[in-house]
Amino acid sequence: MTPGALLASRRDWAVPAGVTVGVALLLIGGNLAGNGALGGFEPGDAGMLAGWEHGSLLRVVAVWIANWFGFPVGADTGLVLLYVMLAGVGSAIAYRALRVSDWPAAQALLAVALFAANGLLVYSVTTASHEFLLLLVLAALIPARRLLEAVGDVQSIINYGLTLTLLLMAGPPLAMLIPVLVLAVPLRDVEARQKPQVFGAMLLVAVVPTLIIMAGVWALAARAGLPLDVMIEPFTQTVSLSPQPIVASLLLLAATAPVGIGMFIHLLVADRRRKILTSILALLLPAYLLVGNSQLDWEFAVWLPAAAMMATTMGWLGATRVRPWMRLLTLGLLAAGTMASWLLAPTWADAAWLDGLLPMRLFQLSL
Repeated sequence: MTPGALLASRRDWAVPAGVTVGVALLLIGGNLAGNGALGGFEPGDAGMLAGWEHGSLLRVVAVWIANWFGFPVGADTGLVLLYVMLAGVGSAIAYRALRVSDWPAAQALLAVALFAANGLLVYSVTTASHEFLLLLVLAALIPARRLLEAVGDVQSIINYGLTLTLLLMAGPPLAMLIPVLVLAVPLRDVEARQKPQVFGAMLLVAVVPTLIIMAGVWALAARAGLPLDVMIEPFTQTVSLSPQPIVASLLLLAATAPVGIGMFIHLLVADRRRKILTSILALLLPAYLLVGNSQLDWEFAVWLPAAAMMATTMGWLGATRVRPWMRLLTLGLLAAGTMASWLLAPTWADAAWLDGLLPMRLFQLSL
């Protein structure tokens, strides 16, 4: 089904799906607030730039919007409300992408519901964690990469380059991937590998959006008089060694995000629609976060690699047409991962957050 045909269809459930997810997360957040568990997630302040603790420009923007949007209820609640809105919009986009990829409406709705109900994602939204913004970026990167691999025209290169700016804005760990991902643009083209001028032109088209964002950030920082050490501290910490046990995060990845198995099977099964590099990238990104967070001073939550696998898989599913049996397998794996995420919640979630889920007391109103 083409996007135009989908928009013309009366059975487009994208908006209801997004609203339903948003309302459900809002109710969970309201219950946490009613039980006094929503506090403690107040956005931090790095010098004069709130939200820059992890070098994430997206977090800075989110905190700024929360301070403006949530002034009647407080910055922490405003940030949660913003995240709920982003999750709702993301769910609507995910449903529509699945439908464009020939998923039946019922299966697409079930996939979005299982994805949104995963405990890791519910936790990342309702705690307003900075990891949630990384998940959005990872989910957006995979479709852009697949379009580049499938089409490879100038428009797809520009779209891919714009998506890479999100990696820069998401923080140093993902920004470190930009040189490799940019070089992948000309290296995939036979003519670019043979002609230096074509290589340079394709490289320039891909990297210019990122360079513009970098220049803009530094110009704004200089104009605001922000200390240079405040701006570069998150980037210097990114390469600081800080070995930590990897087993817990690895087991959580295997238990709560088994949906990655579907992508691996897709790589092994011959299919004319298969895009090998995109599938490999979707599998390697969570592994990159897993290894990096265990060896370097990234200070990400232990559940991030598992949630990242969920995000890259959803981006991959929305950009890849899979066979009917693969859709059913994916739904089964999503269901298994969602159940496991809640059963294992005491091992990865904050105890105060778990205690705040019950009893039902929306914004101090006992039910």
